[in-house]
Amino acid sequence: MRLTDVFNQFDADNNGALDRAELARLIKMLLPESTPDAILYFQTMLGGEGDGEVTYKELIHSIKKGMAARELVGKGAEVDAEDGEGRTALTVALVFGQEAAARALLEAGAGVNAGTGRRPLHAAAERGMVEMLIELAGKGAEVDAEDKEGRTALTVALAFGQETAARALLEAGAGVYAGTGQRPLHGAAEGGMVEILRELVDKGADVEAEDGKGRTALMLALVFGQEAAARALLEAGAGVKAGTGRRPLHAAAKKGMVEMVRELVGEGAEVDAEDGEGRTALTVALAFGQEAAARALLEAGAGVNAGTGQRPLHAAAMKGMEEMVRELAAKGAEVDAEDGE
Repeated sequence: MRLTDVFNQFDADNNGALDRAELARLIKMLLPESTPDAILYFQTMLGGEGDGEVTYKELIHSIKKGMAARELVGKGAEVDAEDGEGRTALTVALVFGQEAAARALLEAGAGVNAGTGRRPLHAAAERGMVEMLIELAGKGAEVDAEDKEGRTALTVALAFGQETAARALLEAGAGVYAGTGQRPLHGAAEGGMVEILRELVDKGADVEAEDGKGRTALMLALVFGQEAAARALLEAGAGVKAGTGRRPLHAAAKKGMVEMVRELVGEGAEVDAEDGEGRTALTVALAFGQEAAARALLEAGAGVNAGTGQRPLHAAAMKGMEEMVRELAAKGAEVDAEDGE
């Protein structure tokens, strides 16, 4: 019998979805030797978008990816088997917020530190599943284990604005310096978690530490438009020139954060410093149509011909900012200058 024929028996309404009970029956028909644990495993692995239904497309995709391989069922569904992303069924259950399934998997012996991809603790942290975090930590989950981006569960919780989860992890002993990629302070900056950010600084977090892309916490706060977090970092002594990646002034200019642009310049930011593409903050502001930020930079003395890449005049012309083009030309912008290309 073809998979399509089997599916159609359960999809009389042709709505393209199976609920969890139907999915169990379908698995049993396709894989007669499957055990109750196997059915639980596949229900979790094929959990769709966390709404309790699985579409035909999702089912086929999962089978092709090897998530529903027959040999796993023959072995009774190994609870710590990994999918194509290195995640166990426990991690997948937590990713989709399926707490009941996660608890059933834990009862079946699922490993709290298993998986070469994302760990269960990281998934629970992202979803803000506080009770599950406490349970996982109590069962021996490594609170400072890193994901593939070098982030701990604490950093993930903070980056996703899960304050209660973050506090639970801190109580469980999560390190404020941990992580070879983003540090917890970076996560707090990205998520705009100002109160915890200040607490981390008080605990000794390095405000100048860079993530794996050379960005400081201040830089990340600005990239994600978290102005309050950026101000808290400046108050804590964050350097406006720090970082080996893009500069804070460029990020503020791109977001059109006019007051922050003025504040950064007042703190000593170099107005004509270039990013990795040879653009000044003025060019970036114009490239993203941030006219008010561009004017603030001009008032601060930004050069109209500065930059070894794209020039301010090129950026204004590309955005069709006619008035700004005239103003730049009047200030001495070289109308025949070429850009870096």
